[in-house]
Amino acid sequence: MGTGGCTRSSPPRDKPPSTPIVLAGAEYVGPLLRAEVLAFRERYPDADSIRVVPGGSAEGMEQLVNGDVDMSVLMRDLTDPEVEAAVRRGGLQAFPIAWDAVAVIVNPSCPLEQISRSELGAVYSGAITRWAPLGWKGGGEVIAMTAGPRLGLHEYVRQAFLGGAPYAPTVYAPPSEEEIVAAVASHANAIGCVSRPFADARVRILRVAQAKGLPSVPLTRETLLDRTYPLIRNVALATPAKPRETASELVTFISGIDGQAIVARFGYGPATVPVRIVRTAQEAE
Repeated sequence: MGTGGCTRSSPPRDKPPSTPIVLAGAEYVGPLLRAEVLAFRERYPDADSIRVVPGGSAEGMEQLVNGDVDMSVLMRDLTDPEVEAAVRRGGLQAFPIAWDAVAVIVNPSCPLEQISRSELGAVYSGAITRWAPLGWKGGGEVIAMTAGPRLGLHEYVRQAFLGGAPYAPTVYAPPSEEEIVAAVASHANAIGCVSRPFADARVRILRVAQAKGLPSVPLTRETLLDRTYPLIRNVALATPAKPRETASELVTFISGIDGQAIVARFGYGPATVPVRIVRTAQEAE
């Protein structure tokens, strides 16, 4: 018997894994982003994998403009150096997906109930250093706190209250928002700004007015959704001008009905679908 001249073909090879999409920045929105990615992967199992890297949003934007990550969370206006770096790399795109609020917190022993944006500007610029001009005669010196420079909140507060001018040298800037809350909770004369989810029962949230003399607005679920609370900031996903296909598909998914439902479930304001507030009869009374 002669041997055949044909050999068995080799089994088909699996498609080589693609490089994961890396989404960086804004540590406190990490749970929301991971839920969005999980839902996206369930809907599109063949899409490239996506890895969420928590950290500060300022750090994430630096990584994006340097080409080290594919996407980043953006929660404030771009700084001039970021704009210049983005232009050099061919540009960036930003896609709003949600909005959230910044809480102004004080120690529960502080008698103040409200504060205005102009007064906050005076505190963070150093024009007001004692509690008396704010209405607490026995409060002594104000300990003002903001987030560290690597966090997007640091730049948001600087832009919102100081018009981009520098903080006063007396303003403390711990590296994390958890540390701001802990410091305010343990110092009667401290005041700080933190992202809404960090304001826990150890501190008290002040009502905020757009300007001194105007009505103050409490931070509630309703004032967040209808954007009447004065300290609202957008949550956006930033990508290069020409993002990878899966990055574009993720943005489209989060912007759709299912993605925005997840945004609402995590307590944020949906940015791309209309919001209707319905009160029960008891709430209306």
